[in-house]
Amino acid sequence: MRAIITCGGTGGHITPALAIADIIKARDARAELLFVGAKHGMEGEMVSRAGYDVRLLELEGLARRLTFENVRVLWHAVRARREAAEIVKLFDPDIVIGTGGYACYPTLRAAIDAKVPSVVHESNAVPGLTVKLLAPRLTRVWLNFERAREALPRGASTLVVGNPITRACVTPTAISLPEGRKRMLLSFGGSLGADALNSAVLSLMERVAEHPEIYHLHATGKRAYEKVYQEFCQRGLKAHKNLSLVPFITPMPSYMAAADLVISRAGAMTVSELAALGRAAILVPSPNVTGNHQYKNAAALAAREAAVLLREEELEAKLTQTVFSLLENEEKRGRMSRNIRLFYDPQANERIWRDILFLCRCRR
Repeated sequence: MRAIITCGGTGGHITPALAIADIIKARDARAELLFVGAKHGMEGEMVSRAGYDVRLLELEGLARRLTFENVRVLWHAVRARREAAEIVKLFDPDIVIGTGGYACYPTLRAAIDAKVPSVVHESNAVPGLTVKLLAPRLTRVWLNFERAREALPRGASTLVVGNPITRACVTPTAISLPEGRKRMLLSFGGSLGADALNSAVLSLMERVAEHPEIYHLHATGKRAYEKVYQEFCQRGLKAHKNLSLVPFITPMPSYMAAADLVISRAGAMTVSELAALGRAAILVPSPNVTGNHQYKNAAALAAREAAVLLREEELEAKLTQTVFSLLENEEKRGRMSRNIRLFYDPQANERIWRDILFLCRCRR
């Protein structure tokens, strides 16, 4: 099998793409895979580290307002369409699979034009703009949520498959805690960061610094790292060996598996990984996403006592107290762990693989 997987921009699009690659390679060791993404995204680093070949196009997302910068962005998009068409022609894939976001648009369009089976996976309950634009012409749209169908144009061929899970989540290998640390607190705000969460976590770290038995690792997001690291040092937190600040965490599942408690956004892929690993979590939904879908994700888990939901505006007042309350209550964390596992769908990978085979056979 020859497959192109196209993704990019943020970890929320790259993670499911890597999971789909894992699904294919686990079932067809001879499969040839090529990733296509954007030069300014994180896919070059993440995909290469995972051991897959990647081609990067000059692409950026459009600003959702009139701006001269969009003229340059559109010019790059036209060139990227031509480059993507050439990549599809030369690689001659049996299938092209995207995971949403602006970075996958040119390659999926090239697949459609070349009459190659084309699929996009939408992990959120509210489909993004790229998925909506391409849905009527794609061979298939894979969905995580049934209700996402309602937002797609009539005529789109959809299949509810769930979210793909990487090998690292299915068979996790937890990191070892640094010497002398008995518990681990893991926090992150997404691959690009989250200002409100970063600020609240620094305040939390001041309290964690008083508990050397707790190891706290926080990922700021690449864009915010320098600014947050400067404040981390100014607060004297660098002197505490149980506190670590990094731009981005990889492989995330290995750190999640070791954590007693996770603080994170509530994107669909993050929630799926937490569920697969059975991790107790405090979820802080991003208020800046389409359809407020992260809040809906977090609220669904909180209603089943599978996670704790905190809004951004509550962080400064409640985060530290909530964290220590949970760290001191092993019984509650255990109950949250068991409950969040109920949101894990172990058949999602198999559904995706079966449809990949079906679509490839239809082309032949």
